[in-house]
Amino acid sequence: MLDMARAMPYGGRILTRRLGPAPTEMSDTIHYYRRFHGYDYKRGASLFITIATDPRKPLFGRIENAAVVLSPLGIAVLEAMEAIPRLNPGIRLFEHILMPDHLHMNLRLEAGLADPLQTLGNAIRRFKSFTTALARKSLGLPRIWQQGYHDRICMSRAFIEAVTRYIAYNPLKYELMYNQPAFMRIREPLDSPLLDDDAYWKGMGNTSLLDEGAKLLSLRVSRKVPSSALKTVVGRIENAVEAGFTVVSGFISPGEVAVRDMLLANKAARFVHVLPSCMKVRHRPDSRYLAPLAEGRFLEIAKGNDETEFGRSACLDLNAEIERMALASAGGALYWKREGPHFLRGAEPGLRGAEPGLRGAEPEMRGAEPAHQDGVPALQD
Repeated sequence: MLDMARAMPYGGRILTRRLGPAPTEMSDTIHYYRRFHGYDYKRGASLFITIATDPRKPLFGRIENAAVVLSPLGIAVLEAMEAIPRLNPGIRLFEHILMPDHLHMNLRLEAGLADPLQTLGNAIRRFKSFTTALARKSLGLPRIWQQGYHDRICMSRAFIEAVTRYIAYNPLKYELMYNQPAFMRIREPLDSPLLDDDAYWKGMGNTSLLDEGAKLLSLRVSRKVPSSALKTVVGRIENAVEAGFTVVSGFISPGEVAVRDMLLANKAARFVHVLPSCMKVRHRPDSRYLAPLAEGRFLEIAKGNDETEFGRSACLDLNAEIERMALASAGGALYWKREGPHFLRGAEPGLRGAEPGLRGAEPEMRGAEPAHQDGVPALQD
């Protein structure tokens, strides 16, 4: 183990926010980013920390088959990262990962610290100074880190869960982006007989899911469907998967999200996620979709090049587009209301017993919220 306590004695410098010329890595000041200026960090805080190499050099190892293979320097840096809570009372380390050119940490500042931001800044300064000294000694590098660090405060359980998932899937994301970039390539314009010919569509994933002859099942689940009925909804869609349907949805309402989680876990399930707004140039799918993307059973698509403000009208348009897509296929459209399932087109195998529905029926959208992919704003590499 590394003797960081000897190499990095306590006795901190003041953490400040500076404008003007950037300080050197070994200077007395560290840049930081406070996401909530009014938040009292003395109450305690969960933080998602990212630190990158300068200039994003893969110094710490490589990714092979979606797993991190650390270099000798990477092994030492990981040990130093895991020693942070031992050397800095009041800081706890939870999920963390060292990637070839950056690291992520889920840190917890305990409640009651006299100056929590200074405690955090001192801990990161010591970590960076120590690991820079290791790199200088072993590789002759005078500098390895970008200045400062990037932090986001986790204000909800959903955000913490998103961070946990993001960290866990980071090696797979790296594998797809750099080792197998075809998986993460945006294909445009999409050419499918199931898509509106007058619109410009983009997609990422297995575009063959929209080939002619595909059997799509569009899914809409009203927000009025009670939570006690969602198990039935999920079970019915599982039957549809076994019957060969590819599920298409925006996965927005609680019922649709419950179905999505089943589709993620079911290795036999094929599904298409339709975004409510355009797909940007640097679009990356939510971490939860990376595994099915790599397995070739997932497609994410978006219409047009203009951003759409999410609300009732946008959601109704999205549902109508998804329904039209499914009805152009060999499948059908399912709208699950509070009173039960309703179909457009006759019931298919595995879905018998459903009643025909009405095309004009609208879902309940009161209180709809913007559909961030992870339930939280996008996370940074």
